Amino acid sequence: MEGEDEIIISGAYKDFKKELRYGLASADDAEVAKVLGAVCDAIEPYAFAFSGINVPGIKAYAKPSGTGLKAVADFLKNNPQAGIKEKLKSFCPVPELMPAAESCFFNLLMSEAKVSFRMGDSIAKPSIAPSKEEAGDVIFFVGKYKSWISIKKLGLEGAKEYEVSAVLAGITHTATNKAFDLSGVQKDDALVSKATSGKRRAYGNLSDALNIILPELKNDRLADAYVICKTFEAIGFKPYASPEMLSSAHPDIKPPKVRGRKPKA
Repeated sequence: MEGEDEIIISGAYKDFKKELRYGLASADDAEVAKVLGAVCDAIEPYAFAFSGINVPGIKAYAKPSGTGLKAVADFLKNNPQAGIKEKLKSFCPVPELMPAAESCFFNLLMSEAKVSFRMGDSIAKPSIAPSKEEAGDVIFFVGKYKSWISIKKLGLEGAKEYEVSAVLAGITHTATNKAFDLSGVQKDDALVSKATSGKRRAYGNLSDALNIILPELKNDRLADAYVICKTFEAIGFKPYASPEMLSSAHPDIKPPKVRGRKPKA
């Protein structure tokens, strides 16, 4: 793909409308990471809103007693998993949307506690001001920077809400992970492994893992966000929108490919 380096997100569907183009001619890796974070901030709420779950209900429920990661861990420890799941099920029109409700719940729980878990405005805002990219009858994302190219699009004629959710979630998933890659963050994967090794997918285990990483965080928003995000993922939860949150309810939506070498069966 020829042309200059740029990041574009454009499209208009119901109350979603974005017409953003970031020219990256003078940007370095860290600045591109900030732009990707800004893209996530702009579209992720709509990925959840169009998924079919009751986002206002989840937002009203996701209220930790205080701020900081300890407040998140305490909420999960003090509320039995069965109780949380029952509450989240009430926000799902069908049980198969529970993964979307869980991702949204963790996302809003940490946002309410003012915990950063991905690149975005809570960590750093880009200095590049976007220009206007006219929205057509398609949701369109292009990320082109050096050797990296990502293109995602969805024609909106006859599109269903969950399909719009899926394309926005796919952009969020890509942008979240590429932002970490470009940010220059020190990836303390050893700490993530120490906190999550041997733990199955359960809210109580997630709380325990968060309490393990808590005293070892560096008071650096970016470095800590990476560890927090990857701790959630290693336990089996993504605290950001991703296509796989829709895969059970909508089998035509494929989860993102596993990065790196697949583990042996």
